[in-house]
Amino acid sequence: MKNGTWLVLFVFFPSILLAQEETIRLNELLNLARERNPKIKAFKDEVEAYVYRIPQEKSLPDPMVGLSFKNMGLNKITIGEEVMSGVGLSFSQALPFPGKLRLKGEIAEKAYERKRQAMNAVELDVLKEVKLSYFELFSLHKSVEILLKQKALLEKALSLTETKYAVGNGVQTDIFKANVEISRMDEMITPMRQMIDSLKAKINLLLDFPPGQPLGIPQEMGIFELKPSLQDIQNLAAENSPMVKEANLMVQEGAKMVDLSRKESYPNFVVEGGWDFKGRLPDMYEVMVGVEIPLYFNSKQAKMLEESLAVLRSSKNSLASTKNDVSFMVTENYLKAKTSENLIQLYKEKIIPQASLAVESSLANYQVNKIDFLALLSDINTLFSYEMVYYKELSGLWSSIAQLEEFSARDIVQWGGKNEDKN
Repeated sequence: MKNGTWLVLFVFFPSILLAQEETIRLNELLNLARERNPKIKAFKDEVEAYVYRIPQEKSLPDPMVGLSFKNMGLNKITIGEEVMSGVGLSFSQALPFPGKLRLKGEIAEKAYERKRQAMNAVELDVLKEVKLSYFELFSLHKSVEILLKQKALLEKALSLTETKYAVGNGVQTDIFKANVEISRMDEMITPMRQMIDSLKAKINLLLDFPPGQPLGIPQEMGIFELKPSLQDIQNLAAENSPMVKEANLMVQEGAKMVDLSRKESYPNFVVEGGWDFKGRLPDMYEVMVGVEIPLYFNSKQAKMLEESLAVLRSSKNSLASTKNDVSFMVTENYLKAKTSENLIQLYKEKIIPQASLAVESSLANYQVNKIDFLALLSDINTLFSYEMVYYKELSGLWSSIAQLEEFSARDIVQWGGKNEDKN
């Protein structure tokens, strides 16, 4: 087999030379994260708890039932003899001013909706972490694969050098240099394998599995460009971002709190009814209506209104800040994705093919003594360093898209199915 054919097989069909582990699909990991992640499940339970708060806030205060005994003196029972003596039973109910319970219920409903958006944000964040870890794991596996290919090619170069030295056409120094480079590959691979194990443990923990559970290797997505425009994604983020929705609900909740604070300046009522048993004397009945007096209005209700107005102003500023933060993060990640997209195209269509040709030429020229070993070594290192950068940029593109999906709360690309089969 010619050197050029051997090199093409090595660069573009590594599975011929490297044993493949079991593969894992990203969409399967995402489904498992939705079902099993403890943080997502905890927020779902918390949201469910908020549902039960709504009817509580809409309900009247608990009524009070009283039992009384009235007697003239301590020497004997005077019930039936004295008008003021008797056994009484009373019932009282506090009645908030009309509109207060409705507003409390609406505030509880806004709090529930806000918590639900917080849960959505947590779920998107967890899914993003799974995606980022998956893409980084893909990049590391590719880096190890590239280093192993580079090591094999260096071993071929070493074999050529030893052959040339044996027939008197080479120098022993080149053999030492080749061995050093081969050992350097092992030095680079060792920490990468450790990082691979750490990322697998992280993904397993995100899925609530034991950290040491076998995971396999990621597949290539078949995604090499970001098709939606920046404005399209900005519009999606402004409309769908849970962070923006949560901040907006904070403003709505704050407005309801202001309305309730204004209502607090109006008095609540107490309705009470009672019955006294007086033995042989006629029973006595009592009905009473009480009104709370906002006697401490300046230090209580007025300050409550000022507090709620300050909270509302803070919520509005937080909403504006959140919108700006989301807009900036969308812009930043979109520009990163586009930069990676351009570099991917450049490496794939020009730099790597040209570097491959350079290595092929160097191997042929080195065998006939037209170039020295250092030139061959430089071309080999250059080719595989470009390949590693290519996969790093590919992983970077996917990571930027994953973060855009978090902010827009929408699937911008299809991570599963047919995309994963384009290897």
